Amino acid sequence: MACINLNLDVDVNSCLSGLWASLRLGRPKSGIEKLKKEMTILRGKRDDIKDQIEQAEREGRIPTHQVSQWLLEVETLEGQVADVEQDFQSISCFSCNCFNQTQTGGTSQIQQARDQVPIRESSNCCSIIRRVAKKLSEANELMSRAEALDPIATVGPPEPTVMLPISHQSPIGIESYVEDIVGYVDGGKGDIIGIYGMGGVGKTTVLKSIQQHYLLKHTRFDRVIWVVASKDCQLKRLQMDIAKSLGLQTLQENDDEQTCGDKLFSYLKNRNCLLLLDDIWEHVDLQLLGMAHSTIERGQQQQQELYKVVVFTTRSETVCAQMKAKKEIKVKCLDPVQAWQLFEENSNKDVLSSDAGIKFVAEELAKECAGLPLALVTVARAMSGKKSWEVWNDTLTQIRDEHKWTSVCLPKDSLIMYKAFKLSYDSLENDSIRKCLLCCALWPEDYEIDKFKELIPCWIGCGIIRDFNVINEAFAKGCSHLEDLIAASLLEKCTETDLLYEDRGVKMHDVIRDMALLMVSELQGSTRKWIVKVGIGFSDLPKQEEWQEVERASFWEMNDITFLQDYGAFTFPKLSMLILRGDRGWKTKTIPPSLFTSMPHLTYLDLAFCCIAELPMEIGSLIELQYLNLTGNPITRLPVEFGCLSKLEYLLLRATRLEIVPNEMISKLSMLKWLDITQIFSAPKWWYDELKSFKGRHRLSVELGIKATPDNIERLNMLPNVSIWKLTLYGQISELPNYDLGIPQWGCRTGDKLECLRIVNIRLDRLVLAASIGSESNFRCLKELQFHSLNLLEEISLNRVQLYNLRVLDIFNCPLLKDVSWVLQLPCLSILSISECPRMKELITDVENSNSSSSIQRLSLIFMPNLNRIANRQLHFPYLEYIYVNCCPELKNLSFGVEILKNCRLKHINGDEDWWDNLDWDDKSIKDSLTPYFR
Repeated sequence: MACINLNLDVDVNSCLSGLWASLRLGRPKSGIEKLKKEMTILRGKRDDIKDQIEQAEREGRIPTHQVSQWLLEVETLEGQVADVEQDFQSISCFSCNCFNQTQTGGTSQIQQARDQVPIRESSNCCSIIRRVAKKLSEANELMSRAEALDPIATVGPPEPTVMLPISHQSPIGIESYVEDIVGYVDGGKGDIIGIYGMGGVGKTTVLKSIQQHYLLKHTRFDRVIWVVASKDCQLKRLQMDIAKSLGLQTLQENDDEQTCGDKLFSYLKNRNCLLLLDDIWEHVDLQLLGMAHSTIERGQQQQQELYKVVVFTTRSETVCAQMKAKKEIKVKCLDPVQAWQLFEENSNKDVLSSDAGIKFVAEELAKECAGLPLALVTVARAMSGKKSWEVWNDTLTQIRDEHKWTSVCLPKDSLIMYKAFKLSYDSLENDSIRKCLLCCALWPEDYEIDKFKELIPCWIGCGIIRDFNVINEAFAKGCSHLEDLIAASLLEKCTETDLLYEDRGVKMHDVIRDMALLMVSELQGSTRKWIVKVGIGFSDLPKQEEWQEVERASFWEMNDITFLQDYGAFTFPKLSMLILRGDRGWKTKTIPPSLFTSMPHLTYLDLAFCCIAELPMEIGSLIELQYLNLTGNPITRLPVEFGCLSKLEYLLLRATRLEIVPNEMISKLSMLKWLDITQIFSAPKWWYDELKSFKGRHRLSVELGIKATPDNIERLNMLPNVSIWKLTLYGQISELPNYDLGIPQWGCRTGDKLECLRIVNIRLDRLVLAASIGSESNFRCLKELQFHSLNLLEEISLNRVQLYNLRVLDIFNCPLLKDVSWVLQLPCLSILSISECPRMKELITDVENSNSSSSIQRLSLIFMPNLNRIANRQLHFPYLEYIYVNCCPELKNLSFGVEILKNCRLKHINGDEDWWDNLDWDDKSIKDSLTPYFR
């Protein structure tokens, strides 16, 4: 008879508690399934919270301590539930420890399998059920607590060091000069300091570092003023530049130098001032720049002494003596260690480290630069794309070839820079870019060249950029050439430019410019192929016989344009390019009738801002002319002879008063590619007839300003061979209170290539930018959008339109406009300028349905009396560089979180000191960190 032994040594309390758990949860398997379901819900909530935390961290915030603790508890519970599930898998109902089953004859297979799995606690059915019940309770408790986790994130604690550096790493080799000068200024030992040294040695870099130091240190000077003098600079221009730097509007163009000096002195006399004067070539009267001490200051001991300090740079030690500098500092070339460090910093480090032979040659090239920083940077950038030892070695051989440089009559110091320039020039990708570089020398020394209004049009007009269908393509090619020249350090971006127009200005270092003009002479075999002069004192003009070789002439800041008639009936046989830039004065000027007849081969003529009221009939003799710029002249009519310019390709009539154009004169210019008739004093009535009948060989790109009537907009689509590039709509539209720029009349022909749209002085209360149904955006090329003086406008909206390329939005004098929430739909918006919109209380009222991150780089807010905040919650500005706020007294919150502190792009915050001091901050450390950027 079989006999079964039962072990009845049972823990009664354990069994009873397990029984109650079983009654609540049923069998262990069903309890495990229920626990899994609850954990899935909890994990979903956990993931949602993590997503919110990730977004908050992008905005510079961190999770609260409560949220961090909750996440830790969820993570712990996940591990414990996993243990329960594993223990459940390791047992079966037949191996329940409640009865401690054993079998005669040895251990069962089930028991053996179970022994191989580590069990964390007594793992019988009852214990599993008890543990499941406990974990279910904990999961439910965590879910209920999750609903109360608000806020998810908060402003993080400040970094150990909250003062952020404005500038990048200090330039190599200048620290000792800066420390010396700053120590001298702070010690009050002298008020005039001269920095001198050869061109390209780093004098301007030293001066900029001093500027940066005192912009950070607000306690020393009330005003830090930066102006550039240059070789041909006139005192009046320096005075006007100082006034502009100070925001002083009392100086007038027709004031004489003494009057300007008195006005500057009156403004500065009770202020601590630091004047940084770069690149002077002769003595400058500092009293006429407003930097004199008043007799009251000198005659009385004031409780707080006023500081007026001038620091200037010059190439000449003699100028330091003429300026009576109390301290003179010579900037020397870098020592060999510093020179190699600078060379290496501007080279392709991967190339240098790839081949020991290349590195050796690079070190030898650096030695050839003799420690001159500009030469070192120029050579290093030129060689950064060269990857073979043979190319590097050949470059070194050429630079050391004394025979090659014997024809260049330069002092040793200048020859070093010329070799560097020639190397960089030859390394440019093609002849087009080389010609673009040389063209930049046609502007005066230290001139800030507007790349869109001056430089690229010059390249187009000279024929350097020729192969294009519409003008958009030509400007795109010009921007590409500019990038190449800037990357090679042959041009530099202007840092102090108009807030609304970022990166518009470029400059050519005066040493690079000298080398470019020398290069022109070497290429053409003449020293007078090109002439560039500033002002009316033309004492160095070529003699008549020398004009035989002149090909390009550029005259700037003239108050008279009749000087060329002094040459009588003499001709300029090779002159192909003539720039005559006026001084923008009010006195009307007359072109000598014989001027044009003496230039038979002229192809490029720039007469912008010369105050010319009438074109002589002799302009018809310029039969080779391809580019004509009459911008800013008060001409009212074109002579009939204008029609003889059969080769004219580019005609700029912007900001003229042109009313009368002989019938079909412009339409018969068959070679015309670009026509600018914007900002004409009175709306041209002839525009439609001329453009409608245009049958040129090329598609004509037009910049146009017209009255915004439905008929006019419809006419834009009826122009057969015309592309609208920039358009200004203005007028008094009262019959269209809700104006939809996507109406059928606004077809793809008008908007297809449109890059700039200005809407001015139109009576409408709602403006919609729309795309036609079933078609792509009508504004896919639009880069700049301006709304000016729309007195009834309350709302702007987008309808199916995707403004992917919009970079600039400028809103001015729209008194009823409530907000601009739609800007968050503009993924590439770089510049936002809003001024004189008194009804606007916040810029962004609807953040919830939009992206809270903005691409804006420059933000300008002016005369907004009721604006109290940017948005109703913090926005993320990862690209922000410049902030300008003026006359916004109620703006107390900038809607910036601590993420702005992580933004290494920020450069300037401009505004009134009282406004800055009274801003409200969620975290004072944010203000402390941003204060160094405030101007």
